[in-house]
Amino acid sequence: MYLSVQLAARRLGVSPHTIRRWTASGFLPCTRTAGGHRRIKQEDIDELAHLIGGRNHLAARLARERELETLVATAIAVSSQLDATSLLREIARQMTTLLDAHICVISDYDPATRTVSVRAEYDDRGNRRQDTMQYTLSQFPMARRAIEDHDCITVNVSDPHADPAEVAIMRRDGDKCLLILPMVHQGQSVGLIEVLDHQRERKFSRQEMRLAKAVAAQAAVALHNATVFAQLKRSDQDALTLRHAVRTISEGYGRLHGQSSVAAVLQAAAEVSAQAFGAISCVASRGAESAGASGLLPGDHRAPQTGAAHVIVAAAPCDGDEVRLMLTLAGDAGEGEQELLELVATMAAGAIATV
Repeated sequence: MYLSVQLAARRLGVSPHTIRRWTASGFLPCTRTAGGHRRIKQEDIDELAHLIGGRNHLAARLARERELETLVATAIAVSSQLDATSLLREIARQMTTLLDAHICVISDYDPATRTVSVRAEYDDRGNRRQDTMQYTLSQFPMARRAIEDHDCITVNVSDPHADPAEVAIMRRDGDKCLLILPMVHQGQSVGLIEVLDHQRERKFSRQEMRLAKAVAAQAAVALHNATVFAQLKRSDQDALTLRHAVRTISEGYGRLHGQSSVAAVLQAAAEVSAQAFGAISCVASRGAESAGASGLLPGDHRAPQTGAAHVIVAAAPCDGDEVRLMLTLAGDAGEGEQELLELVATMAAGAIATV
């Protein structure tokens, strides 16, 4: 009689991943079906189960060594990613592989609002699925327990004691088992990892839970590092943007004061502002007069596709009226951009006063 990887893992009390590693190394003999699936003889499993029963036997030590190797490999894979999208995919891949599951959902937790927001959902092939679910802890008691008590929780769809709200979603999506793991960084929950099995209800082994908890802990640190890296990268980009803006505005001072009419000053102010910030557009106005310009170059694809533009407005008094600049950016305004736009408005007002 031959057993599948999953049945062999249950018989030996190890993870399916461990069985696969043992068969790949030759430690545990196996054959393969026409479809490429591993099959292990019942006799080999029984013999190994008997050997592992000895606490100090080589097989038991090998199982622990394999577990350690898995943790090290996972730590390297996860910690080497600083791009958030790549990191989320790697976390999901590690989780679905280690636990032989089908879906991994990774969420952020905001303690101020007590809200959990799904950040990414991947299947076991690494394909990202669309999921924008957001909920408060009061809606899902088991998620609250995982967040507040740092508990790892297994939910089987037939469990009469499970949270009805959680089970309703599982039934809707065709899930049989859900494992909820908190991501904890420096003693605080920063999110959740949820692993779903479509095919069967589960009782995870102690080894599987050790591995899953370790990966969740590594994921919490890695996501924190990726967030810090993104902030630093954004700060560097903001500094470069500001340097370009200051240089463009400085060079535009003489241009503004070289104009001979209010309309020409407004046009120059709109062009200088748009070019300084690489804006989608800038409109400069004073009273009934206005002018506009774009800072996008031919072929520039920074214009938002779904209404994500950000508008900043600056004004300066000018002969009983005011010069107003309305700048439309493709993304959020960076540090200092509001103040620099106000400087351009002041420069334009000064130029108009001399016309």
